Amino acid sequence: MRREARVILALGRRALSVQFRRAQLLMPTFVLPLMLLAVIASGTSAAQGLRDFPDIESYVAFVIPGTIVQGALLAGLTTGTALAGDIEFGFFDRLLAAPVRRASLVIGRLCGTLGLGLLQAAFFLLVAMPFGASYPGGVSAVVLSVLLAAVTAVGIGAIASAIAIRTGSLSLMQSIFPFVFVLLFTAPAFLPRPLLTPALRDLAAYNPLTYVVEAIRGLLSGDPGLGDLWSGVGAAVGLALAMTALATMALEARLRAT
Repeated sequence: MRREARVILALGRRALSVQFRRAQLLMPTFVLPLMLLAVIASGTSAAQGLRDFPDIESYVAFVIPGTIVQGALLAGLTTGTALAGDIEFGFFDRLLAAPVRRASLVIGRLCGTLGLGLLQAAFFLLVAMPFGASYPGGVSAVVLSVLLAAVTAVGIGAIASAIAIRTGSLSLMQSIFPFVFVLLFTAPAFLPRPLLTPALRDLAAYNPLTYVVEAIRGLLSGDPGLGDLWSGVGAAVGLALAMTALATMALEARLRAT
């Protein structure tokens, strides 16, 4: 067990350090969510005057959960992109030759995703504060929100890892980046659920990110009416566990095929 733990930690450190060494992986995960936040905050703040919009202190604080979840999505996708690159360039094959459990290779990679998710969420919350965001939920709510976002990033990273392992294609992983916005905009990331169109409202009920966004919103605002914490925890943890199992099965299938 100690050896497996060392392998997992070493792979997690490597995965995280790779993110910070490659600007093409790092910049989108930190810059794009902030750019979208600026556009959304300036373009839709008038929605506060609509009848079904909740009574809030800060519109920026209301939409920052959507930014945090977008960051988690991008962190997960870059995990798959980096893994696909390792497969194409042969590094992953060398890892497979090591005398370690195959699941450790997947979990180690996702530990790096967890670390990146923690850093991202904390960064977005801090950046939003000078622009009017406040968090009445307090420090404990901020910590729980960061953890929830990081676990969500692990779930998305596991999905991306499963695709990367099955295809081994770096170009394919890079091409699915635009589709992340489908998941984001079928969740109430920047507007409350009652203000979504009927079609989006129906889709949102089946999107696990809906419950994560709303849970973070409820935590940060200190208003449980904006989102149920346990629904968000269940969605994030369930997604992470199920998709990690899927990525592990994809690895086993790849090994059987070789």
